[in-house]
Amino acid sequence: MALPGAPAPAPAASPAPPPPPTVLVTVRAGLARPCRLPPLPAAASVRLQLSVDAEAGGQRRFLLAVRRPEADGGAPVAEYDLRDVSYRVRSPTCHELAVPGSSDEPMVFSFEEEREAQKWWTIVSSSLREVQKASDSALASQPPSLPAATRAGSADQDPDEALALELSETEDLALHLAEAIEYGDEETASRCAAALARQQATLSILLKESNYPTDEINMKVFVEDATSSVSIFIRVRAHTTIATLKEEVFRDYGFHPLVQRWIIGQCLCVDERTVSSYGILRDGDTAFLYLLSARTVELTEQRYEEDQARLILASISLPADGEGRRYNTLPNTSPKRGWGDEARGSTDIGEINQHLDALQISELCSAQPQRGSTDLPSPVPAGWSCPKCTFINKPTRPGCEMCSTARPDDYVVPGGYEPDESERWRMQQEQEGILQYQQALEAERLKNFEQLLRAEQEVLVPNREVLECRICYQQVAPGEGVLLRECLHHFCRECLRQVINYSEEPQVACPFRDDSYACSSHIQEREIRALVTPEEYRRFLERSLVLAERRSQNSFHCQTTDCRGWCIYEDSVNEFRCPICQALNCLLCKAIHEGKNCREYQDNLQLRAQNDSAARQTTDMLQTLVQLGEAMHCPTCFIIVQKKDGCDWIRCTVCQTEICWVTKGPRWGPGGPGDTSGGCRCNVNGQRCHPRCQNCH
Repeated sequence: MALPGAPAPAPAASPAPPPPPTVLVTVRAGLARPCRLPPLPAAASVRLQLSVDAEAGGQRRFLLAVRRPEADGGAPVAEYDLRDVSYRVRSPTCHELAVPGSSDEPMVFSFEEEREAQKWWTIVSSSLREVQKASDSALASQPPSLPAATRAGSADQDPDEALALELSETEDLALHLAEAIEYGDEETASRCAAALARQQATLSILLKESNYPTDEINMKVFVEDATSSVSIFIRVRAHTTIATLKEEVFRDYGFHPLVQRWIIGQCLCVDERTVSSYGILRDGDTAFLYLLSARTVELTEQRYEEDQARLILASISLPADGEGRRYNTLPNTSPKRGWGDEARGSTDIGEINQHLDALQISELCSAQPQRGSTDLPSPVPAGWSCPKCTFINKPTRPGCEMCSTARPDDYVVPGGYEPDESERWRMQQEQEGILQYQQALEAERLKNFEQLLRAEQEVLVPNREVLECRICYQQVAPGEGVLLRECLHHFCRECLRQVINYSEEPQVACPFRDDSYACSSHIQEREIRALVTPEEYRRFLERSLVLAERRSQNSFHCQTTDCRGWCIYEDSVNEFRCPICQALNCLLCKAIHEGKNCREYQDNLQLRAQNDSAARQTTDMLQTLVQLGEAMHCPTCFIIVQKKDGCDWIRCTVCQTEICWVTKGPRWGPGGPGDTSGGCRCNVNGQRCHPRCQNCH
């Protein structure tokens, strides 16, 4: 009874209505045969919906509903608890739903697209496994019904009950060990640890989050794969483990944990350790994430989609209520930011579909996943997997669409494959591009050929840009220099003209020289004729002709004074009639003695030498010079030659033989200038021909 003047008691607050179930996935399907319960005809279109609802004690209840199409109002036809049904896959596009113990025939659903069926089965199979785990956990957690004395040491104790008792004692020891360490009780901690060691229990000891700093850390991450790299920032806490970090990257960026390799502080990170143990303590601390290919870690498309579906289900969390989640692999069903509506607690199905449709992880040909009785066969993607980035490309594409890697050589386009409209357009553009490239290449070749023809018709090839002459080191304007045809070395015209005029060889060598290379090419005859004046060219030809006469072994010059006639004779010929002066030369006597035979001429010559005192004095003087080393006999024609001054290279004035003064022999081998197989071999292998050699080469 209320006292007078006291306020009336407030009415009791009405309990809040329970939140609606969270829809996980919805797909369209058709009935393959008529169904009595629910009454639906064959080929009827229905909507299959899977949802999860929270029960008392933190448990979950998965509901599979069969609804009419949205055009017919979307009313529910039937609803089943996943714990009470049997769901199996008959083919990639055909599934069967049956109720054990019921006399009704199973419902058979057919899907229009294999991808749609695969997405539906991925979510349903994950939910079925969750239901099975929850059921097994409930059975394992039931306390034994025997008395304590019986449980302690009964000989006929049930093995399952004994195992449950042993696990309970082991868990109690582990909890006591954790409490003793937390409160600093070393004696109790030692006893618990010794007891666990005797049982050889497998433990995982982790620090609680309260032992770490609570501030968030803005960690800089350098992400790299085989072809590219990028830097990002990830917010972590000191207690974040590497395994948790991999899950976050998988959720936010789509990289599966199997392909992630984290390197922090020059260490390859392990999943059990925290980022703080590797030195991540302040904002800006760096870590490196290297991404492997799916083929390297044997990651299949089915495994990726199942883990992606598990991650989507994990983003729907239930309220944290203690033991309700102890044996649950799915988080609670309260929506996580970015995945669902906080007011309604339902998942955005469009986002889930978008994530599932965007998967492009390649399925290894060599790795065949084990199929259970309820597993849907993974569909074989139509296309080839890129060996670098694992992107699934269309069969007719020659290179990867993402990274341009070439298609594997052993890949064969399926015989029955028909390209879609976009691929046919790409193939048409590719053919047109190849045709345009071939036409441009042919036009370029024709243009180059015409330029070569024009250059061949020109006597001299002028320079097209400013160059530096390698002889005079002056800048040469375009068109004023010459590009030699044989070696493509360039010089100014005046320097080349001087080289030709002072050349003592019939073939003028390219004047290019440096510390390590001397060009062995020659200036062509037409280039010589264009570079010098007509008079200089005539003198060049005369020098070439004289040099040819000197270098010919069987050559003979007409003995008439100032006559230019000469010949090359054979051993069987003894006389030479000069075509210029018409004098008859004796090849045996090397003289003209018309009207006398050779004996008469030689006798007359000896007689004159005996009566000529000047000739005798000259002969004696030359012999004295030879004996003193101030003169020598030519090794070829044996006349006496003398060096007045300068280096040890001299040339015979009669036979033009190049002589090494210090060795008294020929400078070159039988092949002529440049032949080091004979002669003095000076500077061959860096050695002088004689200790007193004064640069004979």
